[in-house]
Amino acid sequence: MGIIQEEKIFLNQTMTTQEEVFEFLARQAKGLAISEDEQQVYQKLVERENEGTTGMMDGFAIPHAKDQSISEPSIIIVTLAEGIEWNSLDGQLINFVIALFIPDSEAGTTHLKLLSAVARLLMRNEVTEKLKTAQTKTEIATLLNEKIGENE
Repeated sequence: MGIIQEEKIFLNQTMTTQEEVFEFLARQAKGLAISEDEQQVYQKLVERENEGTTGMMDGFAIPHAKDQSISEPSIIIVTLAEGIEWNSLDGQLINFVIALFIPDSEAGTTHLKLLSAVARLLMRNEVTEKLKTAQTKTEIATLLNEKIGENE
């Protein structure tokens, strides 16, 4: 089973601010048993964002939280019905969020490997185009798991 699981993908969500996205991600992290501390995860997402934007190019953002309340490395994906302001590198609105959740104990290793794998994928046009046109959770999970697998 790949790191991207369909139950951790949420399509066409209607959120209008970065804060709402972070609240949603923290709630899901707790609901999916990624972390037992929703508030702590929210806090870590905000702290990380304050260090520098996680809004990449082309409508994608990669927020991440690293905390001792997180039990295993996980990724939650959210697509937004409408793009939202994220202070992205190219100034575009964000409508595709790939959030990473990393246990403190693995901060240096897993975190960096996952982050660089995802960031590299988002630099490849054929990947971002396919992600944008994917209609189902299965399509997104399959594509990302295959591509992340290629990079290892």
